[in-house]
Amino acid sequence: MADFEDEDPGERRYERLSPAVYRRRRIVAALIALAVIALVVWGVVFAVQRIGAGMGGGSEPAPTQTENNNFESFSARPTPSGSGTAGSSGTPSGSASASAEGSASPGPSGSASPSGSAEPSGSAEPSGSAEAADDAAEPSPSAEAAGEVHACHDDLRVTTSVDRESYAPGQTPVITATVVNGSPNPCSMDTSADVRYVITSGPAEVYDSQACGAAPEGGQQTLAPGAEATRESTWDLAMTAYGCGVEATPAEPGYYWVTANAGGVESAPELIRLDG
Repeated sequence: MADFEDEDPGERRYERLSPAVYRRRRIVAALIALAVIALVVWGVVFAVQRIGAGMGGGSEPAPTQTENNNFESFSARPTPSGSGTAGSSGTPSGSASASAEGSASPGPSGSASPSGSAEPSGSAEPSGSAEAADDAAEPSPSAEAAGEVHACHDDLRVTTSVDRESYAPGQTPVITATVVNGSPNPCSMDTSADVRYVITSGPAEVYDSQACGAAPEGGQQTLAPGAEATRESTWDLAMTAYGCGVEATPAEPGYYWVTANAGGVESAPELIRLDG
């Protein structure tokens, strides 16, 4: 009796499974179901793409045929020598048809071919050249404005130079600004009043040619396209940042940079070295 009771509980324990086993089985079944669904969706998308590609590919031969026809019609056009067929008068190129018809009309064959009577349409093209001549005869806005001389502005090219590489004590730098008119039209400027010099030392501005009053006028001139004008100015070593006249402080030995500004255009800086 004891042996039978020992075997019976063991069989019942074997038949019962833990909840973890059932949970794992459900997870595996869910993964398999998701894989099947993904495979079905992929198959549907692939089939739709193939069908769309097949429908799109079926319409491509038509443009190819059209291009072939266009090329054949182009190959039948007359050569530049005018020896082409009469059907070439319908070509879209006005210059080619005009040259072909013009060269064919004086020849004897022009009176014999029926297309010779249709060539007056080509003879009407000189009206286009006449209109072009009329347009050329009319003054363009630039030609009308040629008589007006405007002030020089952004089209200027400005450079700055000094007369020495370094200056001993007592020597004063002579600065030259060169202004070139880079526009296609003449312009007017005052090289005395419109040119401004600025001298800096590091980030600090130490001299401004217009800081102690406007520059004198009297250098008004007209610059032709490509022409240049120059203006010389001597720096008396005064540091106008500290005052003007007797209150100005003389510059100390060191390195300074000068730039010229004309018509709103600034030159590249030029070095001024004052030796001690």
